[in-house]
Amino acid sequence: MSHLRAAIVPFSMLILASLACTSVTRILQPEPGVAPGPAAEPTTTPLAGEAAPTQVRRLAEIPTPTPFHVEDEGDIRGVLDLSKPDHVDYFDNPQAWFDYDTPGRATYRVEDGHLYGKDYEPEPIMSWWSNTDRQSGNVYAEVSATNGNCVDKDAVGMVIRVNKSGAGGYALEVSCDGHFRLLNRIQGQGSYDLIEWTFSDAINTGEGATNRLAIWAYQGKFEIFVNGVKVGEFLDKDYNQTYGTFALYVKAERTYDLEATFDDFAFWHIPFQP
Repeated sequence: MSHLRAAIVPFSMLILASLACTSVTRILQPEPGVAPGPAAEPTTTPLAGEAAPTQVRRLAEIPTPTPFHVEDEGDIRGVLDLSKPDHVDYFDNPQAWFDYDTPGRATYRVEDGHLYGKDYEPEPIMSWWSNTDRQSGNVYAEVSATNGNCVDKDAVGMVIRVNKSGAGGYALEVSCDGHFRLLNRIQGQGSYDLIEWTFSDAINTGEGATNRLAIWAYQGKFEIFVNGVKVGEFLDKDYNQTYGTFALYVKAERTYDLEATFDDFAFWHIPFQP
């Protein structure tokens, strides 16, 4: 009898193990004739004038990026031939940039070799901008921006990595009183600072002043230049977009009907270096 019990116990365990394996297989394998559904994609915020679906990811869920500093390595732009941009736009084609007039918000138009922008009413974030359909991956981009009747943190900005179907991107913003900052605009969630407002004596200040804004963006490494002078750098570990379009904007913080003009936009593709 003891021999029979000894034989029954292992046999019972074998049956239980077989049933467990069968259950796991049924969980891991789809049922016949049922195709797995597509992976959910994050929603985006469209450009100005389009409906704005919600963004699932919230700002509070996004890890705070960490600033980084490197040893003096000279001008990182040395890998480029700055005399030969991959694209130059002198704003002589009115159809090359998004042109609109939104009452109570902003207006942009290409005319006489400039992009003219106006922010009608002070607001906390830049909500409206002018986009181009030009796209680039890892990129160095420049534009000249001339202040209008600005004061304090009234600003002009250039955005890179603008999502094709939304309004997210990385923006260099330069204020009337000589400060700059680097923003990350999350689609549908507004903007937050990667580099907070920082003063630089490389920035020309006041009404009518012109500054050359430039952003280097390569695999999450950002270097910020104003008038050819490097003023800041940042590493965004969550940066993963590989291409995008460009945008320019005027942002009024204190001044109603704030105007600015842009000229000589250019960008260079940064060659990949393994």
